[in-house]
Amino acid sequence: MKLIEVYDDFFSKDIQHQIYTFLMDTGGWRLHGGNPINRFWHFDELEKIDYFNDFLYKEITSKLNKNFESFGRIYANGQTSGQCGTPHIDDGDLTFLYYPNPEWNINFQGHLIFLKSDAADSEVDRIVEYKSNRAILFDGKVPHYADAPSRCYNDLRISLAYKLWSVKQVD
Repeated sequence: MKLIEVYDDFFSKDIQHQIYTFLMDTGGWRLHGGNPINRFWHFDELEKIDYFNDFLYKEITSKLNKNFESFGRIYANGQTSGQCGTPHIDDGDLTFLYYPNPEWNINFQGHLIFLKSDAADSEVDRIVEYKSNRAILFDGKVPHYADAPSRCYNDLRISLAYKLWSVKQVD
């Protein structure tokens, strides 16, 4: 099994609120994530914003106790009911995903699903439940996708993504 690490209560409630409020109130969402037959919402170019590329990045590396060679893209995915992701692998060596939604219930679904291989008929290897203030660090080459939130959730399921390159050991 490749690297998949799960961290609960990752950020302080203040930081969680700042992230969620920025993403919900700034108006950067476009319906162009995923692929042409299965679109979902995307908030691009967060790597150009100091809050994300400096402050949050430092918080992430500190909490993980890891230094990365660099980061690539920083963006957010948003899904509403029926907007299921499709299996894929990521660019970058590692992916850091963070779930900023302030409230979540297991009945809302929207879990992250890891597959055993990238074959079209691959079996599920692991499911990581979507949970408020949860972070996941995983090998970007592990095939995965985000399940859609259920129809009983009437808002946006958000995941904040950092594409990371090479871990350097912290002394």
